[in-house]
Amino acid sequence: MSRLSLKIGKLADVRKWSSERISHVVLYSLTAIIALVFLLFYFVGYDMPAMWDERYNSPLLTDLVMGLMFLLLVGTTAIACFAKWHSVRTNHSPAVVNGIHGKRITLGVTIGTVVLLAFLFALPSSSIYVNGEMFEEKLWLRAANMFVVASVLLIIIGIGAILFGIIRNRRK
Repeated sequence: MSRLSLKIGKLADVRKWSSERISHVVLYSLTAIIALVFLLFYFVGYDMPAMWDERYNSPLLTDLVMGLMFLLLVGTTAIACFAKWHSVRTNHSPAVVNGIHGKRITLGVTIGTVVLLAFLFALPSSSIYVNGEMFEEKLWLRAANMFVVASVLLIIIGIGAILFGIIRNRRK
């Protein structure tokens, strides 16, 4: 057998792959696709002037970038919802393992994230200028504001949790 057929045979049996290998393949594939799309965006027709005003750029592949971002948003949301549903359905472990309330933590993080997103979406958002024109679509302004503020807050909360764990578990 040739070397190529051995490699193809190994790739064909995905069911035997470890979770780590699958996650690496998905990560590298998504990274390559995203890098390719952004390279195409910047190097193919990026400096095209807009039809309505020569002072502004209207990149040729803007729709491709927006489509990719929408696909990633919908895909990751669907996968996260499916994973949550699957873990709740198949998790039959006891509520407390080694003194850690795993189910409470999982439920608290899930409910906390949903409540945070709903609260941030309910906050008012003001109009902004985009390409010299006022953008006043309240739904999209609120959605963008919600995701930006939530991501910053969750990063800060994550850093705080890490620091708390480091300080609390310092060994003497």
